[in-house]
Amino acid sequence: MNKIRRRLVNFRVTDQEFERIKIASDCQGARCISEFARAVMLGGPKPGIASDSVDPIDFNDKLLAFDRRLAMLELYVSRLADALSDLNPARIRSGD
Repeated sequence: MNKIRRRLVNFRVTDQEFERIKIASDCQGARCISEFARAVMLGGPKPGIASDSVDPIDFNDKLLAFDRRLAMLELYVSRLADALSDLNPARIRSGD
């Protein structure tokens, strides 16, 4: 059943923000920016993707797991950079 949309939501964006939104909309296969924005804001199925092909809960779980792994990687790289900066550069060059 197709519901009639009677309300308008309006907000301003910079030129750069608009380009980013347009690119994201195109990548998702949305017919228009409004369709893309509605899907993102309401958490519905992504435009251009069949609603039964993506499990949003599974996707969110995977995204959260990825975010945790990325945070850990950032921590390890930071610790490694700190450890390397504490080393004596002359000692590293000589191979001791």
